[in-house]
Amino acid sequence: MTFETEKVDFKKTERKFYYPKKVEVITVPEMTYLTVSGAGEPAGETFQKAIASLYPVAYAISMSYKKEDYKIPNFYRFVVPPLEGLWTSKTVPKKDEPLKKEDFVWKVMLRMPEFVTKEVVEWAKEEAERKKKQDFSHVKYEKIEDGFCVQALHKGSFDEEAQTFAQMEEFAASEGLQLIHRAYHHREIYLSDFRKTAPEKLKTVLRQYARVKEEEKI
Repeated sequence: MTFETEKVDFKKTERKFYYPKKVEVITVPEMTYLTVSGAGEPAGETFQKAIASLYPVAYAISMSYKKEDYKIPNFYRFVVPPLEGLWTSKTVPKKDEPLKKEDFVWKVMLRMPEFVTKEVVEWAKEEAERKKKQDFSHVKYEKIEDGFCVQALHKGSFDEEAQTFAQMEEFAASEGLQLIHRAYHHREIYLSDFRKTAPEKLKTVLRQYARVKEEEKI
């Protein structure tokens, strides 16, 4: 079998999940992810190491077609999607006060194609450990469904996301919806590499869980 065809790029084939043109409602189905969970500020070493540990495992999967002794059923070549993160906090933020970033609780992740199974991830972790000589046991295989959500594209610094969240809340209210907190407050999809991009040029998809307000239900 050869793999001469163009790589599947979810950002192109499923644009609605990555490029909202306005504040909008969307239903997001279950997807497969590599994940690492943790807590603490994004600038901290724990967070940076979590991100760095995802990519060797993802690349082991994406390049597995070159292995003679290991073939993944239903494999197709794919572009590793952008980094994503689920966010909440150990403490409830007080109005008009800055967030305590040291209290953040997060789960960073990379989306994987549907052919990726737990067994495939375990193999990829072993491959990454063999090549990198480090532990990847904290990288997990998970299926996550965001379901019914409100999402928007935030342009600019992460510290200014409150402005976009306010727009999302206003939109939800106008549509008879209520934004809700599940295990996490919201999802972020990083269309820009925040390690190399100026804060004012960052593009980030923000997605919050939603439901129809009780009084609006029929």
